[in-house]
Amino acid sequence: MDGQGAAQPEEHDLVGLAADALTLARLVVAIALIPVLGARRLTLGAVLLGSAWISDFLDGRAARASAGRTRLGDVDLWADTFVGAGAVLGFTVWGWVPPAVGLVLVALLLAAFALTRNEAMSMLLQATGYALVIWRTWRDGHPASLCWLLTIIAVIAVVNRRVFWQRSMPTFIGGLAAMFRRRPSS
Repeated sequence: MDGQGAAQPEEHDLVGLAADALTLARLVVAIALIPVLGARRLTLGAVLLGSAWISDFLDGRAARASAGRTRLGDVDLWADTFVGAGAVLGFTVWGWVPPAVGLVLVALLLAAFALTRNEAMSMLLQATGYALVIWRTWRDGHPASLCWLLTIIAVIAVVNRRVFWQRSMPTFIGGLAAMFRRRPSS
């Protein structure tokens, strides 16, 4: 409390707000990827995607540093999922991915993730969208954009290597295994 009786926001609360703002920014990027890639603005699409990756990296650190639970913490994985979906849909609007393939892929993986909460479905959708952006950036000869994306991947991979090997890979492999595991008969 200050001298006038009003509570001052704690630094940790501001960190939590920053985490939420970064998550919200990724939702905006997810939506923006559709018209940007649809208009064949690949360099801007690469900048948006790389910015989404940086945002995801930073919001996780900010959320862990905050005093309590962030308001949008439960939306974080959805934001990542929508970024992947936005990239796939952007290439669908572009015409590079056939509409039947792009729309069905996004619908199936979003529905599978929503219904099962199997993070592997989210990861598959993200990986598909990210791979399309990287492939098309390389294929169309945008070296600066490709370097931007690969540098971000490398830095995050080095800094988050433990998270990748101890959480991300086991979650992905376990999620895929769960899809194929037979359920016991009742």
